[in-house]
Amino acid sequence: MNDASSKDLLKDPSAMPMSRKIILGLLFALPVVAVIIYGVSVGSKRGTTGLKVVDWGMYRQYDPATSNMPPDLQVLDGQKIRSPGFMVPLEDNRADVTEFLLVPNPQACIHAPPPPSNQMVYVRMVAGPAKTLFGPVMVEGTLRVTSQTHQYGTASFQIYGEFVESYRPD
Repeated sequence: MNDASSKDLLKDPSAMPMSRKIILGLLFALPVVAVIIYGVSVGSKRGTTGLKVVDWGMYRQYDPATSNMPPDLQVLDGQKIRSPGFMVPLEDNRADVTEFLLVPNPQACIHAPPPPSNQMVYVRMVAGPAKTLFGPVMVEGTLRVTSQTHQYGTASFQIYGEFVESYRPD
């Protein structure tokens, strides 16, 4: 296309051939569609947003010595929540786990002495195994405010896990 015909198209876009209009329309529309598809696929992989996030400040409000459970934690019993932490697998040498402890920091290992029971959440994956992750994670599932004793001590809470992902701050 020469410079004269380009200038004519700028003055009168209706002079542009229909095939060229379709191609230009597709070039503009495809990136928009790709961004929408990517956003939907990432959103479906990240789990459900909008759920209550139960953090370690809330878990620590429970006093295991007196069994005093704060009301804002009691109301979450049986509710679907999200909770951050670090994964301590309860199964040896597995790339996928069905049971693990969720603890507040990577130093809260299961060696003697174990963390206090209000700083351990027993997670049992009910929607299939989760990949073993060695960094901060976000667990999504149903919270149960009930203790669970295991080989490493007692956890004051349980999550019936549906989804685990690497933690990403919002």
